[in-house]
Amino acid sequence: MSSVEREMSPAQVAASQANGKKSKGPKTPEGKARVSLNALKTGAYAKSDKARREIMVRKGENPADFEQLHQEFTEEWQPGYVTEAMLVKTIAEKSFDLAQLRAAWTESQLNSLRIAEIQAQRQELLTRRWLPGQPAVKREAGGLWLAKDSPSKFKGILDRLDLIEKWCEAQTCPEEYSPTMRELYGECPSLAGEKIRLLVMDYFGDDDAAMGNAAEELPKWFEQERKDVELERDLYQREMTHREKAVPNLTEEYVDKKEAALERQIREHTRLLMQLKKTRSEIGKGEQGKTGNREQGTGNRETSRGASQSEPQETASTAAEVEAAFRPACSPQSAIATKPRAADEPSHSSGGASSSSNAENPSENPLPERKPVVRGEGEEKNEKKGQSNLTSAA
Repeated sequence: MSSVEREMSPAQVAASQANGKKSKGPKTPEGKARVSLNALKTGAYAKSDKARREIMVRKGENPADFEQLHQEFTEEWQPGYVTEAMLVKTIAEKSFDLAQLRAAWTESQLNSLRIAEIQAQRQELLTRRWLPGQPAVKREAGGLWLAKDSPSKFKGILDRLDLIEKWCEAQTCPEEYSPTMRELYGECPSLAGEKIRLLVMDYFGDDDAAMGNAAEELPKWFEQERKDVELERDLYQREMTHREKAVPNLTEEYVDKKEAALERQIREHTRLLMQLKKTRSEIGKGEQGKTGNREQGTGNRETSRGASQSEPQETASTAAEVEAAFRPACSPQSAIATKPRAADEPSHSSGGASSSSNAENPSENPLPERKPVVRGEGEEKNEKKGQSNLTSAA
């Protein structure tokens, strides 16, 4: 294959540039963290989320509330790995369950108060409708108006009231009148029911004045009894609505145990998440330290390499200086020539007078001539050998 680079056509250059512009994945730590959480959006995790949303809907909860809470926890903890994201999601789930439990308990307490208020209103209504002086009777002896509450009860009362009112308007008293009144009130009629019974007797009696008074009063008491029955029906429906919202097994003891368990789980998962993030942070710092040490070691090796290259010149110059310094001291001629004579050194000339005269007038008595020193071959060889040893030592 030729070593000459093959030239690219304009089309190939354009295609290469287009490929280079394509995304090669996230580059920033934030983008990589987001991509690492893709596993939570597919597969088993997605199925679990779908099932949870369906459960929330069936329980009357809003899935958007949990998603918002999960988003807030994610923004707070900033998970960068799948394990951290799973811990954050578990903390969000447990926190949401704890909030829902407290909300359910609070709603249950509020429902109990509302039900108590409704029951107080119903008791007040019953007291107002009760015929003065009428003793308490059993439920089955009180007719429909004292029967157990149910939608059919109130419908039966209203239907029978309408039927009796039609008979009065038609000015007929069929045989069904007495059984119908007994079904309505039994042995313990209400205040309005007793008024209706007496007025019907006057209306179908022989006294014209009483008949006229009954014709005028009956519509009022029918209307009053109908309003009381409708009010009691509305109170009953409100009470049933609040009872349906209450959780059957939600007791104070159960709530306390459940809250303690959820709080313990939240603390444990939070501790694990903090420990995991701390460990990852320490690992990251250690890797940065290793990278710095490697860079520093590389710089040190380069410095030492440069220093080793300059060592021969420095060593050579140092050896030369040492040799120059030691050469005069090792030369016998220089040692003899440069050695001064001490002042108290005794003179070799004979006689004290001549010594004193020489000291007084040095010009008259010059120093004796020194004979040249003749060195032998052994001394020259030793001198050369010493110089070579100094050079090799340096």
